[in-house]
Formats: sequence, structure tokens, C-alpha cells
Amino acid sequence: SALGVNTIDDTVLEVRQDDSGIAGLVLKSGKTEAADLYVDCSGFASVLLGKALREPFVGFKRTLLCDRAVVGGWDREGEPIKPYTTCETMDAGWAWQIEHEGRINRGYVYSSDFITDEEAEREFRAKNPKVTATRVVRFVSGRYERSWVKNVVAIGNASGFVEPLEATALGVIALESEWLAESLLDTGGQVRPTHRDLYNRATGACWDAIRAFLAVHYRFNTRLDTPFWRACRDDLDLAGAEEVVGYYRENGPSALWDQLLVRPFDQFGMRGYLAMLVGQKVPYNDTYTPADAELARWRAHVGKNKAAARKAVTVKEALAFVRSPRAVPAR
Repeated sequence: SALGVNTIDDTVLEVRQDDSGIAGLVLKSGKTEAADLYVDCSGFASVLLGKALREPFVGFKRTLLCDRAVVGGWDREGEPIKPYTTCETMDAGWAWQIEHEGRINRGYVYSSDFITDEEAEREFRAKNPKVTATRVVRFVSGRYERSWVKNVVAIGNASGFVEPLEATALGVIALESEWLAESLLDTGGQVRPTHRDLYNRATGACWDAIRAFLAVHYRFNTRLDTPFWRACRDDLDLAGAEEVVGYYRENGPSALWDQLLVRPFDQFGMRGYLAMLVGQKVPYNDTYTPADAELARWRAHVGKNKAAARKAVTVKEALAFVRSPRAVPAR
């Protein structure tokens, strides 16, 4: 192309290695392609980083118990289009509902230690009788110790995966791609060990921060009293969120020391933790009783928000507007 990017549509049959890492890819067409740098985007298979280079994998099982999802949906039949994704507590995990204009997508993420595939399917269909065909997706939550090893950089699911509760996969792909591009730009393409090591620290910290934030979702969910949720409340590893939770239990919803409490590369921040802890009604010691004047101001603020919400347009109305001639900008 004009940018010097060539696309080869082929299948990798063999990965050749030498002391520098990957020496070449033997393709089904009979060709062997070699490069200075390989970006592994092979998803869960992690063909180069995991299988060829055998980088050790760090599992998140002690924090994230879910390892499967039954996925299905149905064509929309007049249901209102919700302007948000729904997350619903289930007996052995949780279910999503993702809105599309013509379709509703549903999935039940669960732990196979607490429920069989058949039982999960029955529970899923009982709550979603319109679901058509379904499929079961198996996954392992965790990350590789390093994402950049020798001349291989793994991006996305090839470097790690956490279950989809916070829908972080695309965000991590964007961050990893940006960090890789900036590293190549900063070194003129001659990447040095310090850049590679710091890249690995950043990606590892990013995955670990997501794990810790997800731990709070499970540890303090009291909606259902089933074996799965009791295990989450009693045995779950907070995986680095202990200090944030301890601070909150003592001081309540304070963000004063957020820069010390929240680890670097945490995309959720202290306010994300507070949203979860307050929303789940986790108790804390330093309670506060507002004065009448403060309560009046708060109620007025809530009233303004409710009034604004009542004036809002529906998703259907918004779609109709953006497709109308009135929405086309003047030239």
C-alpha cells in the first residue's frame, strides 16, 4: 500500500526459532516469512508468546472463579433499546445484556466448579425464553509474566485475559498498541532492554489492576446466597485491593489519598472503587450526618437530575435524529 503495509492472508504451519526469538513463520502456501519484530495477535492461542516461546502464565483463579460463558440472543421484537449494558447476578456468576438496534445479545458467565454447562443453560434459558441457539465459550483468566519477550510482542488476548465483567479487552488492546508504538518511536525502532522491561512492567500492572478491581465486584456482592457467592465472599483473593478496601472501611467514601492507594496504570481510579463500594453498601466506620441545609441542597441536585432525565430522548429517537437530514452538518 501507499504506507508500505502489505497484507498476507495465509496460515502458519510452523514457527522457527533461534537465539533472538522467532526466526521465521512457515506458511501453508509454502513461503517462509521473517521479520525483525513479531506482534502476536493470535488471541487465546498465543501462538508465538505462549506456545513457541513458552512464557509462563500467571493465573487469576483465586480471584476470578468464572471460566465459562453460555452465549445467545434473539432478534429484537419491539423491546425498548436500553442506553446501557445490563449486568445481572446469577446463581453461579452473572449475565450480560448488550443492546443492538435489531438484536439483543445475552450471555451467562459462570464457574464450572459450581454449575455444569447443562445447568447453566437451563438457568440462562429460564430467564431468557426468547434465546435461540447458544454456544459455550471456555476461557482462562490471567496473564503471561511478560508480554514482550525477545522479538515477540503479544497484544490483547495473546498476552492476557480477564473475564468480561468490566469489558476491558478493547481498552487493553488500545493501551498495549499505544505503548508499543511509542516505544518504537522513542527508540527509532532500535528497542533497548530498558524499554522492553518497562513495557512489561506496564502491561503486567495493567492486567493486575483490572484483576483487583474485579475482585471488589465479587467479594462484596450480597444479592444472592448460593455456594458460588458464598465462596466469593468468604475465600476470594482481593489481589491488591486490600489497602483501598481497608481505607474505605475506616474512612468511608474519601478520595483524599487516591494517588497512593490506587496502583499505577489502574484505569478505574479511586472513584471507580468508591462507586463499587458505595453501590454495594459496604459498611464503613466514619459515618456522617448531614445538616438540614446540606440535605436540602442534595435533594435539589437530585431533583434537577431527575428533571433532566425526564426530558431525555430515547435511543430510538436519537437514532432517528442522527439519520435525518437535520443531523447532516452544513458545508
